[in-house]
Amino acid sequence: MKNIYIDTCVFPRSRLETGRIFRDRYGASLGFELLPMFDLQAFQANLDKNLDLFSGGPLFFHEPVFGVEHSVPKGSPAYEETMRHILLTKKYAELLHPSAMVYHFSNRVVPPDRKKQMLSTSLENLEEIKDLFPDVKILVENTGTRAARNLLLEQSEFTVLCLSRRLPVLIDIGHANANGWSLEKLIMDLHELIGGYHLHNNDGRRDLHNRLRDGTVDYRELFPLINDLTPGVPLIIEYTSPALYGDPLFQDIDYLCDLAGW
Repeated sequence: MKNIYIDTCVFPRSRLETGRIFRDRYGASLGFELLPMFDLQAFQANLDKNLDLFSGGPLFFHEPVFGVEHSVPKGSPAYEETMRHILLTKKYAELLHPSAMVYHFSNRVVPPDRKKQMLSTSLENLEEIKDLFPDVKILVENTGTRAARNLLLEQSEFTVLCLSRRLPVLIDIGHANANGWSLEKLIMDLHELIGGYHLHNNDGRRDLHNRLRDGTVDYRELFPLINDLTPGVPLIIEYTSPALYGDPLFQDIDYLCDLAGW
């Protein structure tokens, strides 16, 4: 159980206290990936009431997604809004001391003629994030899908970039699958840099965040490679629907414990 985490985006919105039932069952070894949602009016007050939940075991941060866009230039309104969310996140990182934080190069649609500039800007802004969070490992995630037109980097581009710059990586299995990437090659190529996985499933095209056994990824087939090349790396169940909170999530944590050999 030592490297299994739940992303808080599965909890009913602004009700982080619901995570306590998982700690009650699995104990302090269960980790959380805290996704700040400062765009929700009640979120920050609710987080303040539940700080003890996130200081009691392994903790990742996922930087905010809503309101954050790193591919926009400094001084722009979108950049200022991004930094508002990031500085709030920094406040809680200083209170809770996460071991790592996930970084998205971009969250928006990628026009082909803007791709190079968007990536360059995001890499520049990544350095600022590293400076703001000096005690937190920043993990870059393979984000976006072709179907949503927000895919900034193809597999070979992502791999070359991360290897050439020695960027710590979080592999999102669902995103890779939706884009038709070779999961085995991705893990083999980047295993020395992988600091975490987002685990969910889909139909091989859309970013659905389905349950682990609901889609075209065969986790039973994939896990021997994960266990062999990246033993002990955080395994984060990342469901986005509160409908999966409760029994479905309990069942999938138990399934993941079996896959991981716990």
